[in-house]
Formats: sequence, structure tokens, C-alpha cells
Amino acid sequence: MTGDPRARVDALAGRAYELRLADPEAGLALAREAAALARDAGYGAGEGRALLASGTCHALRFDLDEALADLHAAVARFEETGDDHGRAVALARIGNVHWRRGDYPAALPWHFSALALHRAAGDRAGEAETLNGLGSVHHGIGDYARALEAYHASLALYEAEGDRIGISYVLNNLGNIHGRLGEFREALEHHGRALALKEELGDRGGAAIAYSNLATSCAGLGDDARALELYATALELGRAAGERTCEAETLGSIGDVHRRRGEHAAALEHYRASLEVSREHGLMYYEVEALLRLGGVLAEAGRVEEALAHLSQALEQTEEVGARQQLYEVHLALSAAHEAAGDAAAALRHHQLFHDAREEVWGTEEDRHIQSVLVQAEVDRAEREAELLREKNDELTAANEEKARLLEQLRLQAAELERLSREDALTGVFNRRHLDERLALEWERAHRFGRELAVALADLDHFKAVNDRFTHAVGDEVLRAVGRILREGTRGIDLVARYGGEEFVLVLVETPAAAAREICERLRAAVEAHDWEAVHPGLAVTVSIGLCADLALASPRALVAAADARLYQAKREGRNRVCG
Repeated sequence: MTGDPRARVDALAGRAYELRLADPEAGLALAREAAALARDAGYGAGEGRALLASGTCHALRFDLDEALADLHAAVARFEETGDDHGRAVALARIGNVHWRRGDYPAALPWHFSALALHRAAGDRAGEAETLNGLGSVHHGIGDYARALEAYHASLALYEAEGDRIGISYVLNNLGNIHGRLGEFREALEHHGRALALKEELGDRGGAAIAYSNLATSCAGLGDDARALELYATALELGRAAGERTCEAETLGSIGDVHRRRGEHAAALEHYRASLEVSREHGLMYYEVEALLRLGGVLAEAGRVEEALAHLSQALEQTEEVGARQQLYEVHLALSAAHEAAGDAAAALRHHQLFHDAREEVWGTEEDRHIQSVLVQAEVDRAEREAELLREKNDELTAANEEKARLLEQLRLQAAELERLSREDALTGVFNRRHLDERLALEWERAHRFGRELAVALADLDHFKAVNDRFTHAVGDEVLRAVGRILREGTRGIDLVARYGGEEFVLVLVETPAAAAREICERLRAAVEAHDWEAVHPGLAVTVSIGLCADLALASPRALVAAADARLYQAKREGRNRVCG
């Protein structure tokens, strides 16, 4: 390509962006070439577009630090050249990178900044895209109501603009939300509409993703045969379109169906194929997922040494990527594999590392959720104030009515924030933040007045297998059901809180050890006897419980740690039992 270097920069950057999904590595090479050429030519706007493309390609390869560096540099170039549209797009991409990391409070302000720029410019397409990104952040937080609100607002804008590509993306996301909520028929409807649009548009990669999503919904409804047919179609289309992430994920999902059916050989075949694709294309997240799946199915098949080898590789990769949630999942799988191998010391070590890693993720999750809500509330407040300023010349009566409405809205928001600060969004029981406050209070009260106090730690047995075999939506419903069982099986003065992941803490007030054990045994039996078949055919759930009522310990934290040690004892002795 010869001639005007600026035209060449624009062409390279445009091609790099086109390749971001099919071949992000090739796209990255072109974007780097475009950025270097733009710098040599003193073409700031072109350099911004090239950096935007390279940052996007880095993000899709999960090179998140590099993605942020390029995207921040793109923002700087767009600011220098006065390109507010480019700046808004780059800001939203930065939000997407934080979303990929699971740092949702960090993601929200970037999306809000992008949204403000798009709205100020009257850029409805940009506003729709940013609202779609906001929906994904709220989905990650677990705030499904806000996610649905953002997605529907995005969908309305795309429909008004007649943007069928945008509509198809949002429909897929709406289907994913319904699937996460266990509403698989609604998910099928949305994914079916998305698929129809993708096929009309000739978007083979998007159609592959839609087919894969449809298959997951069919699997959620228990129709494994139809799910496998749809996954096969998704795989064929994804490979033809060069959608490597879709290929890796679909292979893993096919393996999950076979694993759920007890077809270990077929599961292993597809997990290994997913691993091969992930490694070939540098998809580190999916590589870890494949290694985890391989370790799990090999352990189930009694091939413990092979399982440990794969899980050890997963641990190395996870530590390199810094994916904290995957890290604790790997330690949990390693603990189970070492236990199956008869190595109690290694099993205990990885159980403790699992506990520490999960504490890092879940110990701050509620704070993150609250921070996210507060950020949203602050943005809402700023928007309301701007609206009031624009309307300051309106009639006084209308202004007073608006003020009264806003005050009432603020009062309701304050009440909602107070509720959110105490409640776990998924299960409806109390959250970790409220647990820490109440346990400290009950600990002090028990010591001051010489009262009894017991703490129990309840953990769902083989919960990762529930997610792997029956989907995360079923796993979420299991957590909600267990939360209800625990809440209904304890007194109003007791506390039931989600401790993190699949663990719950019971604070049994003024309850001696013997009575606490009876309560825990009753709850264990209630979980085992629950009609889990009504949630999903073939599903069975049990719980292990560790109990401690020793107030001679040094602190509430020590009381929980002692309960956790007894929980591990219950797991080691065969699960579905109470120890303490």
C-alpha cells in the first residue's frame, strides 16, 4: 500500500478492528504497525484510532494491562485532537477492560463518562453501545434489575436507529440474563431472535455465538440431545468464521453435557480440544477453564495423578493471569483431587489456600456491590441536578413539586441502599458485611452477659460439579433454595449470612453447643430431603457443616476459623454431616 500515509494508517487501523474477534493477534500486529506509522507522520487522530484497535485486541486476548495502557493513550490522543467520539469509545473500552477483570466499581465511572459524551453529542448509536456495556457490568455485579433496565434502554435506541447489528447484540445479552435467572424459555426466545438477525446480516461469528447460547438454554431445560445438535452447529459456524473464543467455549460446553451424562471419554475428548484451541490462540482464560474441566472429569474417573497434573498447570496459568475467582476454584479442585489421592496434608493446604483466595474475592464483593450502587446513585444525583439547572426558569410551583419528588426519591434510594448494604443480592440472606457487624456485636454481648453463642459454617458439597453439570443458573437456584431452607429453619434472633461462594454462616444466639448441633443436623437433613428434582432432573444436593461454640477463643474471627476447621473435618470424613 502506497500514497498518503494517513490513508494507510486509517486502512490498517480499520482492518485491525475488523480482525479483533476472528484473529485478535493479527489485528494487534496491524494496529501496532498503524500506530508506528501514525507517530512517524505526526497523525494524532490516526494514532488514537490505532491505539483504540490495539487496546481492543489486547482486551480480547486477555492482555488486560496492555489493553489499559493502549486505551488510556488513545484517550490522550483523542483529547489532543478534539475527537470526542473517539474519546467516548475509548472510555467505554476502558470500562469493558475493568469489567473483564471483575472490578465493576472501576468499570462504572468510565461507562458513565462515555455515556455523557455520547448524549452531549446526540450520538444515539454510541449511547446504545455504552448502555449495553453498562448492562454487562450490572450483570457481573448480580444486579439483574439494573442490567435488564440498561439492556432494554439500549435495545430501544438501537431499534429507533434501525441498527440490526446492535439489536442482535443486546438480544443475546438479554437472553443470557434470563438464562442466568433460570428462565430458559425466555432465554430461548431472545437468543432465537438474535440468531434470526445474525443470519439475515450474514454474521456467521455472531450466529455461532447465538447457536451456542441456544444450546445452553436447551441444556438448562434438560434437552441434552437438542443442545448437542445446536452446539455442533455453533462449532461449525464458529470455526468457519474464525471465532476462536466461541470455539473454545463451545467445545467445553459440549464436554459439560457429556460429563453430566457420565460419558467421561467424550467429555475428555472435547475438553482436550478446547484446551488445544485455547493454547493455539493464546486464550488464557479458556485455557484455565479447560484445565479445570479436565482435572475435574479425570478425578471423577479415578485418574487422580493425571487430574493433579492438569490442575497444577491450571494453577500456574491462573497465577500468571491474576484471575482471582479462577484461582480459588483451582485450589478447591486441587484440594478435592489430593483428598482422592489420600494426601490429607496437601488437601488441607489447598483447602486453606482456597479459603484465603476466596476470602480475597468474596470478602470485598459486598463492598464492591455497595460502591457500585453508590456510584450509580451519585451519577443519578448529578443528572438530576443538571436537569434542575436546565429547568430553573420554570414556574415555582412546578419546581417545588419536582423538589418534593426528588426528596422522596432520595429517601427511597437511601432505604434501598441501606437494604443493599445488608442483603446478599442472589440469596436474600444477610451479606458478609452485615455478618461481620452482627457477629462482633453478638460476641461482645455473649461475653458481657455470660450468654451462649454458636457459629456454624455450612458449605454445599461438590457445588462446582453442580455448576459444571447443570449450568450456573441451576447453581444460582440451588444457592437461593439453600438460603431459604437455612433462613426458615432458624429463629428470628439468629443470623443467616452468605459467607462467600457456596458457604453460609449461621450465628445461633443464646444457643448452647448441644442445641446448636441439633439445629445444624436438622438443617443438614432438610437440605438433603429438599425436592431438588423439581429444580433440575438428576440434581441432588447435600451440605457439610462445621460448628463451634467455644467462647474461650480470642475473637469472633477465631470462632469462624474454628468452625471452618470443623467444616473441613466434615468434608474429609465423607461430607453430608455435621462436625463440632
